[in-house]
This record gives sequence, C-alpha cells and structure tokens, in this order.
Amino acid sequence: MKKIKSPRFLAAFLIVLMALMMLGGCSGGNRDVPAAKGIKFGILPLIHALPIFAAQEQGFFTAAGLKVELISFNSAMEKDVAMSARQLAGYFGDIMTPMVLRSNDVPVKMVATVFNTTASRRMFALLAAPNRPTESLSQLAKEGIAIGSNTIVEYLAVKMLEKQGISPQQTRLIEAKNIPIRLQMLMEGQAPAAALPEPLVTFAERKGARVLVDDAGMGISDTVLVFTDDFLKQHPEQVRAFLKAVSKGADYLNNHPEEARIIANKHCRIPEGLTKTLTLPSYPALSLPNRSQLADIYGWLRKKGIISRDMAITEMVADGFLP
Repeated sequence: MKKIKSPRFLAAFLIVLMALMMLGGCSGGNRDVPAAKGIKFGILPLIHALPIFAAQEQGFFTAAGLKVELISFNSAMEKDVAMSARQLAGYFGDIMTPMVLRSNDVPVKMVATVFNTTASRRMFALLAAPNRPTESLSQLAKEGIAIGSNTIVEYLAVKMLEKQGISPQQTRLIEAKNIPIRLQMLMEGQAPAAALPEPLVTFAERKGARVLVDDAGMGISDTVLVFTDDFLKQHPEQVRAFLKAVSKGADYLNNHPEEARIIANKHCRIPEGLTKTLTLPSYPALSLPNRSQLADIYGWLRKKGIISRDMAITEMVADGFLP
C-alpha cells in the first residue's frame, strides 16, 4: 500500500482501518478477474445510489454478464479506507473524495455522475432546531451549524450560505461527522442548526425542524461512480457493461415508482414514518462530472490545504465509458 501523504488523512485512515480489521471489514483483496467472475463495488445505503441497487435487484448486472458484489458500508470513511486498501474495484460516493484519494496516491478516477439535484428537488439542506422557530439563517450561522468538517457536506453548506450572503467568517461550525448523531443534536436542540441529507431533511422537517436553505437548483451535489485505474485499464468492457446496467436501473426506477419504493425501503436508510410517503427523485441519465463543479471543489480543497498539489481534470475523470 502506498504512503498517504496527508497527516490528517493518515490518522483517519489508520483509525478506521483498525476498526475494520477488528470487525472483519471487507474480505479479500481486489482481484483481476474476467467478466462474470466478480466486481467488488462499495456502496452506501443512500437514495442517491438507488439505480445501483435496482440494477442488482432486477438482474441487469447478471444479464450483462457481470457478477457484481455490492459491499455496503455504514459510513463514507469506511468505504474510503477499503478503497485505499485496494479491497474494491470501484465505489459510489460524493464528487470530492476521489480528488482527495487521488492526491494521496490512491489511483482512482470518476467515470460517471449518477445523481444531482434539480431545480425542484433538494438533496441537502440546513435546518433550524425545533426549539429555534424564529431565528434567521444568519443568526443561527453565528451560533453554530452542526456539520462534518472537510467533507462534501461542509462544501455544500458553505455554498448554500454564500448564496444567502453569509460568508464562512460569519459562520461557526460544530463538528459532528456522524450523521445520526448530528440529527439527534439538531432535534434535541444541542445544535442551533445542522446540515443534513435527504431523506433525513424531510424526517426532521416533519418532526418540527425548519428548513433554512437547501441545494435545489444549485447543481452542486453530484454523486459519482468511481473505479481504480487498474480496473479501468484491465477490464474496460466490464466497466462499460456496469454503467449500462446502472443506466437501466435508473430507467426502471423512473418507470416503476412502487417497485422503486420497495427497493429503497430494503436497501436505504429510510426513517420510520417515511417508508410509505417519501417521494423518491427522478434519476437522470449517466453523464460525466461537471468540469466547472470539479474545478470549484478542487479550488476549495486547495484553499483549505486538504490537497497540496496541482491536479488536472484528466487525473480525476476517465472518459469513454458511458453507455
């Protein structure tokens, strides 16, 4: 395994790697195998990832001659550690992490965007606690917003706040990387405000929290499909077949809303009380990550010192695999 350059990254890496080893983690290493022998693909139980779950449930991977093993992780950090340890051929995640991994000598590239917000659909929001019924966004930002620092959620929160004329210098961040704990802090009034993803935004709103601002229409919430450089070079046709199957999964979800709900309830963290009422999003066609968004996130990471070297778009994205 290659050396991880960032001390902050290394510390987190070692802590979670030890935890994974104690718990069993992901078994085995990533093997170079022909089609239908196995693709280990990391995934998180999020509604953004539903086309991948649908492709598995509906047999689209099998029909394409692939044997895909979806390895579910409880947190993005666990998934990133497994990817860094070369235990996966690819994974689903946010657009920021592949840049950070790449800058720390983990050879991965994004091959497709699988989801993004639209003008009528939010995916992340900043919410006021139920015991804060009247305070403004600017007031609550000064008092504190629970968030995971140096993550895509912090980036999104900064962008949502800037859209409302509130700078990072006017904002106090309360560290809470664990999302269930962050939700609990919000609902119990331990944090004046918090940044949360769907469907927790809807859940919190129905329990008395108040949405202050969301990411609808901002086009900054890409989630992507990522593969290792080795897998892309050695098995390009498997990658193309994988993306085609995921695309079929998205079409299936869009055309079968009731079946989509069943798949979501089975594989995603849908809070109790929303399993029958949550409106699932429409899933777009797969596309390449947006270059302007990549550049903006990269600039933010450089400014914060999370990435310390120059990187080209071609280091981050692999073209030529979309169906």
